Amino acid sequence: MWQGLFFKYTSAVVALMGIVIGISMCLIHELLLANNNEFSHIIASLFVSIILALVGYICGKLMQNLHHSAHRDELTNLWNSRYFYSKLTKEIEKMKKTKSSLCIAFIDLDNFKMINDTYGHIAGDEVLRGIATILAGNTRYSDIVVRWGGDEFVIIFPDTNLANASLLVERLRRMIEGSRDCRQVTISVGVLLVEAEMEVSQLLKMADDTLYKAKKTKNFVVLNTHL
Repeated sequence: MWQGLFFKYTSAVVALMGIVIGISMCLIHELLLANNNEFSHIIASLFVSIILALVGYICGKLMQNLHHSAHRDELTNLWNSRYFYSKLTKEIEKMKKTKSSLCIAFIDLDNFKMINDTYGHIAGDEVLRGIATILAGNTRYSDIVVRWGGDEFVIIFPDTNLANASLLVERLRRMIEGSRDCRQVTISVGVLLVEAEMEVSQLLKMADDTLYKAKKTKNFVVLNTHL
């Protein structure tokens, strides 16, 4: 959580650090090389602080942009698979410590190839952005919505049991089914309750197998109960 807050306010944090460093440098200079011109020290302190704050703000913006581009999908602006692996590992560790529930949902678009073949790839990209908007706009702040790649998405549901995750996903399925922006594209979803003893590779395979079952019917949600 603290990492997310840091990168959200990186520019302000680094700029503030620049101000602190600037004032500190001027104070140290005054102590070591004191003279009678107190006003000149104030001007110098303000000048150095402003310069360092400006440099810090620019560096902070660059850090924000680098973090954003490294963890965001360019087309949909959702989190990407790199971020997913990092976040999933952290959520599993959190789940073990707090004894809470954790679910993941694998989502695949039904007959998406038909959109590209019929209307072209630009229309296909619009559908992907539309679905991304629905997923991101109708999940909770704590949920992590990821574009897994191509026409697949993943959602991590922290502190959520299988029944509640099922309700959330079913609502998303209905919204996408009824959206004009999605050009009648529907979604198939496999939902998995994560167990503490599971390895990441194991739970991903189980989630993928669950999604495969949903794809057999299409426009359907399948829950994996480990049975």
